[in-house]
Amino acid sequence: MNRPLISVIIVNWNGRLYLKDCLISLSKSTYKNTEIFFVDNNSSDDSVSFVKLNFPNIKIILNKSNLGFAEGHEIAYKRARGQAILFLSTDTIIEKDVIEHLWKALYSAKNIGAVQPKLLMYPRSDLIDSIGSFFLMSGVLYHYGREKDHSQPKYNKLMEIYSAKGACILIKKRVLNKTGLFDKAYFAYFEETDLCHRIWLAGYKIIYVPKVVVFHKGGGASGQMVSSYIHFHSFKNRICTYLKNLSFRYLIVVLPMTIIIYVCSSVVFFVQGKFSLAWAPYKAIIWNLTHIKETLDKRNIVQSQIRRLQDDDFLPKVMRPVRMSYYYSLVNGGLGNYSD
Repeated sequence: MNRPLISVIIVNWNGRLYLKDCLISLSKSTYKNTEIFFVDNNSSDDSVSFVKLNFPNIKIILNKSNLGFAEGHEIAYKRARGQAILFLSTDTIIEKDVIEHLWKALYSAKNIGAVQPKLLMYPRSDLIDSIGSFFLMSGVLYHYGREKDHSQPKYNKLMEIYSAKGACILIKKRVLNKTGLFDKAYFAYFEETDLCHRIWLAGYKIIYVPKVVVFHKGGGASGQMVSSYIHFHSFKNRICTYLKNLSFRYLIVVLPMTIIIYVCSSVVFFVQGKFSLAWAPYKAIIWNLTHIKETLDKRNIVQSQIRRLQDDDFLPKVMRPVRMSYYYSLVNGGLGNYSD
């Protein structure tokens, strides 16, 4: 097929530290049929002037306030002309052939809705940052291969994943037209998982493509946020995602287990004297209770208009067994490393 126009969307908030490496790597891409949107969420650093001076071909969108990850992308998405949308974080460095291989994988089958490359840590580029996440009935995501040696054969196979990581994900626009984009109520964290769940429900697959590499420095805008703020949004958005997307049969199993794990982590934080973190899960639960009507309205749309597959049709394919030690590391103060 002809090379589709790909719209690249980068949302920035005080990310000047990362922009040079990210945008230079993007400019060296072998795939040239692109349009690039730089959405600035009212940064107080010189991010915008840097982009204007050094990358005049990039389309800049200026927001008057920090609208967060979800709404920031929505604004650019409405202007995007591309047949596919590449969501790219400021704290990434892409290899020159990344977009080339991703679009070929994305369009290799009609039922593929989204693809993710191999994300490696930076500067520890021998270790995996993300090759996608798998679903667990506990509600916790299994970040397969995280911080493992990326050269191992088991991490270099094309595979179906439950959720891609928002740092770099390519999605067909016609799929997004069916599923909708990110939930603007999320502001930050877990929004890509919510979207990926809807992509699966709409009858499309999400694929990990190991052939190409993106380096992910980590932190970005989140590095400037208070930990309790991160935990609160991560917890509230995870609960909201399952309330909207899971069938009732799965929901009555997954949601109680999710809450139990959060309560256990809260106890650990309390013992450690991290009181603001200990309170975050309860704030998340309260938020979901006070916003239950809006969530149920969204659930009705998902279940009646988006869902084409039953949970049993796809969730078992994107699950992996984990050891109890995985849960121990999460409850024992590690949830912050797995917020997204």
